[in-house]
Amino acid sequence: MQLEAATEGLSPEFLRYLTKVSEENGQTIANFILAMRFETDFSDNYRRSLIKTLSKLSQFCNNKPFKSISRHEIISFLDSFRKSEDVDPMHKWIGTYNLYLTYLIRFFKWLYSPDLDRKDRPKPSIIQNLHRQRRREPSIYKPTDLWTPADDALFLRYCPSKRIKFYHTGSRDLSNRSTELKAKIKASQGQAWFTTNYFSAGQANLPSVRKVQC
Repeated sequence: MQLEAATEGLSPEFLRYLTKVSEENGQTIANFILAMRFETDFSDNYRRSLIKTLSKLSQFCNNKPFKSISRHEIISFLDSFRKSEDVDPMHKWIGTYNLYLTYLIRFFKWLYSPDLDRKDRPKPSIIQNLHRQRRREPSIYKPTDLWTPADDALFLRYCPSKRIKFYHTGSRDLSNRSTELKAKIKASQGQAWFTTNYFSAGQANLPSVRKVQC
C-alpha cells in the first residue's frame, strides 16, 4: 500500500522503480516520499526525481539497506556521474552531480532524524563535508542554443495553445523572472483574453501587442 501511495498519480514505471530494489529499501523510499508530502508542497516532477535517484543509489550499492551505506559508497555513486573533458566539454555532468547531492542530503537527514522538524535535522556524518561542484563556465549554454526572434515568430505561428503562447512570450519579455511572470498571469485571470507579444514573420525584430481570444 505504501508503494502505491508514494507513486499515486505517476506513470507505472515509478512503481516499478520501487519494486526493483529490495523490499526494505523500497519501503524506505516510499516512507520518505510520503513524509515529504506532509512536510512540503513538492511537484510530481520532484517526486519522480527522488524516486529515480534513490532507486539508482540502492541498485548501485547492491540493495544494501540505506542505513548500512557508507560514506565511501555515496561518494562513489556521485563520482559515477563525472565525465571526461572529451565526452562532456561543457561540464554538464556538474549539474547532475549537484542535483543528486541535494536529493541525497535531504534523504539522509530525514533517514537519521525522521522525528525532527526538517529545518532542525542535522547532517549525519556520512554526508558531512560533501560539497557542490563549482561550474567552470558561467553557463552551459552557447549563444547558438538561444532562441532568436525568428524562432519566436515560427513558434507563435504554429503553437496551437494560446495559453502556452502567453507563457512563452511573458517569460521572454521578463527574462524568466518568475515573480513578475506570476504577477502578469494573475492580473490576466478572469478576463476573456490574454495580452501577448506577437512577432510577425515579416518583422521579427519589431514586437507588437495583440489581444488573443481564449
